[in-house]
Amino acid sequence: MAQLNSDSIETLRVQLNSLKSRCIKIDSELKQTENRCFMFEAHQFPKQSLTLNGYTVQIESTLQSLQKCIESNRSELLIKIECEQFITQFQLLLQLVQSIESGKASVFYKSFSSQKEKIFQQLKKQSEYEHRLLTMISEQEEILANNEDCHRPTVKEKIQALKIRFEKCNNFTQKLEFQLEELKDE
Repeated sequence: MAQLNSDSIETLRVQLNSLKSRCIKIDSELKQTENRCFMFEAHQFPKQSLTLNGYTVQIESTLQSLQKCIESNRSELLIKIECEQFITQFQLLLQLVQSIESGKASVFYKSFSSQKEKIFQQLKKQSEYEHRLLTMISEQEEILANNEDCHRPTVKEKIQALKIRFEKCNNFTQKLEFQLEELKDE
């Protein structure tokens, strides 16, 4: 993975601010009822928003979390996950903004069945759980690296158990994503 630093974060912040300006402009032109109808992969965001700018605020939070991970020398795995989360959120919102600007936003006005909504909610929970697991793994790795007084075999055992839980969680998330894709094809 390419090395991220404060310059990289600043570049991402500039791009996000540009997207935010576009979102603010679109929000001012849309009726709030239209915003309620946006259906895109909102499970990638911590909460649904009635405005496009609301999603940029959430992406800013992800960027801040990424920056904190980098500054506190968290594990590369956690930094990678935060980075992927930022990229996914940014791309989803950018795609929505570009579609609205080009007059093709109707593709995002679909209404989902209750089955799809249920899967979206599960995906959101899975994402939160995966993030908590990665944070716990990172914390244990920090203890292992920085605390000479810790009982190393016990900490290594905890890390291994957390990684197994993360892998199972990730496999279930992928299964849910496949189910969602199958429902989209119907």
